[in-house]
Amino acid sequence: MNNTVMVVDDETVLAGAMGDYLGRHGYAVQIKSTGEEALKSIDLEAPDIVVLDYRLPRMDGLEVLRKIKESRPEVEVIMLTAHGSVEGAVNAMKQGAYDYLSKPLDLEELRLVVAKALQSLRRGKELDYLRSQMDKENPSRDIVGESEQIVRVKKLIDQIATIEATSGREAPAILVTGETGSGKELVARSIHTKSARAKAPFVEINCVAIPANLLEAELFGYERGAFTDAKAAKIGLFEAADSGTLFLDEIGSMDLGLQAKLLKAIEEKSLRRLGSIHNRRFDVMLIAATNQPLESAIRERNFREDLYYRLKVLEVHLPPLRERGGDSLILAEHFVKLHARRYNRGEKELGEAAKRAIAAYNWPGNVRELSNVIERTVLLKTGKTIEPNDLALGPTNLPVQSDGARIGDGAFAIDLSKGIVLEELEKSIIERILSQTSWNRTKAAQLLGLSRETLRYRIEKHDLKPPAGNVDS
Repeated sequence: MNNTVMVVDDETVLAGAMGDYLGRHGYAVQIKSTGEEALKSIDLEAPDIVVLDYRLPRMDGLEVLRKIKESRPEVEVIMLTAHGSVEGAVNAMKQGAYDYLSKPLDLEELRLVVAKALQSLRRGKELDYLRSQMDKENPSRDIVGESEQIVRVKKLIDQIATIEATSGREAPAILVTGETGSGKELVARSIHTKSARAKAPFVEINCVAIPANLLEAELFGYERGAFTDAKAAKIGLFEAADSGTLFLDEIGSMDLGLQAKLLKAIEEKSLRRLGSIHNRRFDVMLIAATNQPLESAIRERNFREDLYYRLKVLEVHLPPLRERGGDSLILAEHFVKLHARRYNRGEKELGEAAKRAIAAYNWPGNVRELSNVIERTVLLKTGKTIEPNDLALGPTNLPVQSDGARIGDGAFAIDLSKGIVLEELEKSIIERILSQTSWNRTKAAQLLGLSRETLRYRIEKHDLKPPAGNVDS
């Protein structure tokens, strides 16, 4: 947001006085004497606010207001009406004006209304892009864990979040790395919440979820008519995040051509909407995240090296859950309480055997997988105490017990005293994993370390069939 005001009034003395007064209070002011002139230049000069006289030669203010709202619905318009012209004020408000002021004009009142209109613009962006995404009552947004690795991460987050406040300068870009499900979005939100930008929008986008040909429009916005379906101008996420934080998840999947435009925008702190010739300044804290090693992508010419170093000025690396010691159990107990309260499932607790199974499991899906497992367990568990069978985990890493009689725990415990029939064991494990993944063969093959074809062969070999209602995929 550029704090730009366009004054449209054919009274040159009054227009000049408004421009001078607003300019002294930090606004960039453009002055136009006719509606035609204002409409012709509004795309190029891109004001945030238009102060528009109701009575103009040839094209009156009400018609100018309608045309502005058709092409630039995000622009707030303040109408100037003749003293006592109630009808004109009512018509203007019906057509979408933000407010109206009567002539003769009080310049200080004008400044206050302009300031309120700018606040309204920012509030609208926050409602569109922040409040619809954030559930502030969700305690799972806290970073939970006491391991040495996660304590270091928390300290680093605190340091990064205070850079702008302590240095008086904009923070450089931040790169968050870690495996899928390790909590990269949580780190980004934590940095934002602890920073001086906490009351401004937190805007996020998953770069892999948006087709490459649409991602540029999402990030930078577009003008009316920029392409076939662009029936009205639209702000991009950089503008939506103005004064706040923009989080680009899965940055490694971004198209090389768009990477170049992103780098230019970061370096110049400005952008150009699709279909526009006008550059717009923005002020955002940029956080990018990736679950793939960008160094490898650079070697394979899939990621720009200059963008990588621009993003990597500050880096937060999240360790996988399997390397966080006792955090898996701390998180599990946290999620039990969270999901039991969310779904009104009464008091639930982890039994000792379930705790051992959780501590022994590798958690290939990291914290996200753990949360999903506990959520499903809480929903389906009828009693109070959660047992290993309730968790429906894959094979664990529990060692042979001291008496050598059993390996593993819960559903995958093997009684060695009775001998092992390998085929039956294989069938049991495959059946269990297929059940856990709702018969998603691709996911089950990944968990078992098999190719999809090998898994298909073993399903046929053991004559396994999906239960009714499951999709055999």
